[in-house]
Amino acid sequence: MQTPKHKIWLALLPAMTLPVLASLCYFMLWSDHIFARWLYGFTKLFTLVWPVIAVLFITRTGWPRFNLADQVHRRALPLGIFLGIGIIGAMWTLLLTPCGDVVLSSAPKIRAKVQALGILNHYWTFGLFLSLIHSLLEEYYWRWFVYGHLRQVVGNGLAHGLAGVAFSAHHIVVTTQYFPLAWGVMFGALTGVGGIFWSLMYQRQRTLAGAWISHVWVDLGILSIGHRLLFGTYF
Repeated sequence: MQTPKHKIWLALLPAMTLPVLASLCYFMLWSDHIFARWLYGFTKLFTLVWPVIAVLFITRTGWPRFNLADQVHRRALPLGIFLGIGIIGAMWTLLLTPCGDVVLSSAPKIRAKVQALGILNHYWTFGLFLSLIHSLLEEYYWRWFVYGHLRQVVGNGLAHGLAGVAFSAHHIVVTTQYFPLAWGVMFGALTGVGGIFWSLMYQRQRTLAGAWISHVWVDLGILSIGHRLLFGTYF
């Protein structure tokens, strides 16, 4: 039995809007308040549990079968690795352009935030968690749940675009806090472009494995740039 479209939208609208609204609060309105940390934690918990709640009680669309031994996952990895390394190369190359001057000028703001979060002395420990676990959470949420349900109500083409915009929105809030407005919007929007690539991979490969490993590499590349801003070297 096909799920009514209004039920799918009921599940999608909170998923697509809450992350950006929450980021406006914990990065802009209450960034210096302890409430910001609680709200940030709640938002990450929401991205984990909302798809479960929505599937069980709203859309009732069921869960995909997942078998680690299935070769479809392994076959998806090479393209993901290739794309991730390619994006890292593009980011490092951009640092050699005027764009790099904008990024390097943001180092004091980024260092102050990293110190405030208490992760400066545990940079790569936190970074590896971010790259491996948080990237998987984002792929599960934005590609499997958001894009996967959007394509049921608006079709594949528009679903890629809407999911990419929703994915980039909260990133734009973050990047505009560290870079001039136009640059911050551009950097944040580029994450949406990455999101579209990953949803295209998910559509084609029928697994999150390729998108996830690509996401891992991109996060590692961003962390290497962050390390240069904070410590003067990429690693």
